[in-house]
Amino acid sequence: MRRSWVVWASAGAFIALATAVHLGLLDRFDLIARAWARPGDVWGAAQLRADIVVEGLRPIMVAALLAVFTAACCAQRRSLRPAAFVGGVGLATVASTVAVKIIMGRPDPHGLLGTHGGSFPSGHVITVTVGVGLVVLLARPHAGRWALIIAVLAGGFMGICLLLQAAHWLTDLLGGSLLAVLVLSVATASRWRYRLPQRTRNDNQFTKSTVRRSSSFAPVVAVRNDSKAR
Repeated sequence: MRRSWVVWASAGAFIALATAVHLGLLDRFDLIARAWARPGDVWGAAQLRADIVVEGLRPIMVAALLAVFTAACCAQRRSLRPAAFVGGVGLATVASTVAVKIIMGRPDPHGLLGTHGGSFPSGHVITVTVGVGLVVLLARPHAGRWALIIAVLAGGFMGICLLLQAAHWLTDLLGGSLLAVLVLSVATASRWRYRLPQRTRNDNQFTKSTVRRSSSFAPVVAVRNDSKAR
């Protein structure tokens, strides 16, 4: 998979979707999806279960968990590069999301505007997708396409929960996924992830070499113990 192709494809798809949403070309599609996901605007068992996910993985919680994981990586690898990588991607994600929300100024399905702009794109979906993608990249800097796949699956699960609650239009969720994929594809295409130190691999090599040395000295120690016993 050519990462540059993913960057341009996700950027083009996001721009096309944002244009269609701004012109109202997909309003009927959004209304149909909302009526199917939450008919009659009833808050039932499905919405209660979805609310557990939405509240448990709201942006502030995802950011806190990502910060803890990044701090652990920095401590384990004795480097601040993971923090710099996550911080750079995080700032780019927040800046781009808030900017698009303000420009679009789209009300949510209940006709409300958030404090950080409109409903398009979904900040919940973007945060979960980018957060999971960064965790995968920190754990496996060479994950490549798998970082995107796992991140999109996690963001899609959040999107389903938001759709069940009628907290966002369906196109808001699609826009959030596309913007998150764009951010992650740029991050994976950059050389920053290859510069992340991987102390785990070195520690494994050190452990293997130590075990080999100890096993090679074991017969000598056994012979010495036998001679002393005699």
